[in-house]
Amino acid sequence: MLPLLEEAYISTGKVYFVYKDYPVIGGDFAVIASLAGQCASNQGQFWAMNNWLFDNLATWRVSEVMDILAETAGDLGLDQDAFSACMQEQASIEPIVVDYQEGQNYGIRGTPNFVINGHLIQGLLPWEQMKAIIDALIIEAETGSLPETVATVTPSPTPDLDFAAEEVTSKGDPDAPVVIVEFSDYQCPFCLRHFRETLPSLTKDYIETGKVRYVFKDFPLSSIHPQALDAALAAECAGEQGAYWSMHDRLFGEQERWAGKSDAVDTFKAFAAELELDTEAFNRCLDERTYQDEVAADFREGVAAGVTGTPAFFINGVFVSGAQPYEVFQQVIDQQLNP
Repeated sequence: MLPLLEEAYISTGKVYFVYKDYPVIGGDFAVIASLAGQCASNQGQFWAMNNWLFDNLATWRVSEVMDILAETAGDLGLDQDAFSACMQEQASIEPIVVDYQEGQNYGIRGTPNFVINGHLIQGLLPWEQMKAIIDALIIEAETGSLPETVATVTPSPTPDLDFAAEEVTSKGDPDAPVVIVEFSDYQCPFCLRHFRETLPSLTKDYIETGKVRYVFKDFPLSSIHPQALDAALAAECAGEQGAYWSMHDRLFGEQERWAGKSDAVDTFKAFAAELELDTEAFNRCLDERTYQDEVAADFREGVAAGVTGTPAFFINGVFVSGAQPYEVFQQVIDQQLNP
């Protein structure tokens, strides 16, 4: 798409193209790639790094990503030491957080998205369709009105954010000024990353201080995570005995014990015993799939709200997608607390 835009519009002076970071899919890898673009930009090589990242997706999405990016920076003619230092600096993430928040303000929920003269165009459209939209918006800029035939510029339907109240699956002050609703999958690796790396700070800084009420809703992606539904049912069954969050923490904290294993239900029953629950009642609840309708209701709520992957968060209705760094949550929450 970009080469076609370059040839037809950018090089001819009709379009000014701006790239904004919105790391959603891929957790840490997506954030690291955004950092690489920022740090290359500091040395005037944003587009060179940007092009390399997209051309070599399979190359850098590995554990050695930082070393690979540093070597690539050198190959692109950057000062490798300065690039590596930039990648480690906390300040480097700030422009990414700003870009992400701008995307939130436009109602962006995934990538790629394009904002053309204030019109949000969602998803990667066929070139001819994108070309028709751009041409129509050029006409709008010149005449003040859109051609009537351009239906794709019409705003997408407003998502349904009227979530059902939760008691068992929520924690924090019920009257807290900020409510975070998380749609999650117990088998999802990025949900696990959020649980380990971000939720502890959210708990300490906001939930325990009465500023945030945190609500967990199930969004099991059963097609790729076959044990996720049973895990959600296990948490609900533990909730019958006042141990929802204990089971929640155990499911994420020991995900490697059950994820991808055919005997996962036996492991969930072992967790119940370790948590000193009434195992007879828990096992019956799990075997009878007592809470399947409740989990399905959560899933439907997520779909109605526009959720397509996990984890997904709504902070007083503001959508945050993926296992974002703590700083992203901090900025959105603080904006809600101090509008």
